[in-house]
Amino acid sequence: MKFLNTLLKDSSLDPSVRDDIIQSYQRVKVKWKVCGIPMDKDAEFMFSNHILSLIKRVKAHSFVEDLEEEDFKQVSEEAFKTAENLVTDLFEKEHLPANKTEVFLVATHIEIAIQKKGGKDYE
Repeated sequence: MKFLNTLLKDSSLDPSVRDDIIQSYQRVKVKWKVCGIPMDKDAEFMFSNHILSLIKRVKAHSFVEDLEEEDFKQVSEEAFKTAENLVTDLFEKEHLPANKTEVFLVATHIEIAIQKKGGKDYE
């Protein structure tokens, strides 16, 4: 919640969807904690910012430009599946199919966390 409060202060949100965005964000964060892949504070802040931005894009039905299939190979299957688990229900709630590029972008945060977890540089 500490990151959400910081991010919400710097964000202009329509009050009519603010509570729904907060609840969606909290559901993703709970799922993240359950998956057990730790992030350092900077990574967690960037991840939180990305999730909040993603929720806004899903609500607006406005997504980033699609990437090429080759780009998706930059993250492990584990990272991609974890990202799908975290965010697919955001799309379903808006009656949209999960956008593969958006899932991939979330997976990049997860891939970095997985790499750091296995490496000596993780704090």
